[in-house]
Amino acid sequence: MNPGHEEPAPSQELDGGNRGLANQAYDALVDLILSRELKQGEQVQERALALRLGVSRTPLREAMHRLEGEQMLERKSNNRLFVRQVTLQDLMETLHIRRLLEGDAAGRAAGKVPAETLANLRERVQSLMEEGQPGDPLHQQLDAELHGLISEYCGNELMAGMIAKLRQKTRMFSLKRLENRMVPVCGEHLAMLDALARGDAQAASGETMRHIENIRQSIIDKLSGTY
Repeated sequence: MNPGHEEPAPSQELDGGNRGLANQAYDALVDLILSRELKQGEQVQERALALRLGVSRTPLREAMHRLEGEQMLERKSNNRLFVRQVTLQDLMETLHIRRLLEGDAAGRAAGKVPAETLANLRERVQSLMEEGQPGDPLHQQLDAELHGLISEYCGNELMAGMIAKLRQKTRMFSLKRLENRMVPVCGEHLAMLDALARGDAQAASGETMRHIENIRQSIIDKLSGTY
């Protein structure tokens, strides 16, 4: 081994196995992309990332290959990998599919989410709506919790996995957060929570589809200068 070359300890791979390390590397890369520490259009430097994440190149390559298949990374003609640029068309298509899938998932989840879980989340959403400030990170956290519950209790693992990937892709879009949408979004979330708590599948589906359509329209309005 080159004395000047820093490598992760071999025991790291033996302890968790390459598959476990590949999953860890995958999760870490997703976080870097969604937090924009790895920016869209930026080349992915394999050696630097391996050192940064503390894994060898084998599990890192597996994670990168997986992200390439999920279209979060793309390979250019020079065979180098870059963080994929998400276009407005990509976002509109993603939101269209999310609207259909999450609407169905919400209908399936109605009446199945524990009442105390919904009540706790509703209380926090209501508090954010009344006291929160634009850009409050709690907004994104509560949004993720609600949509996560819908996926978790829809009773369809394949659908839940597809929704998770689509939500991930939505978060990649490089548009500044629609901060003045916080209060309307909280209102939409409350309507979704109430329908889920009542076990009203039709209302839960409708409120969820309306919520995602409002996101789509708000982005269009912002880009057209009417928002």
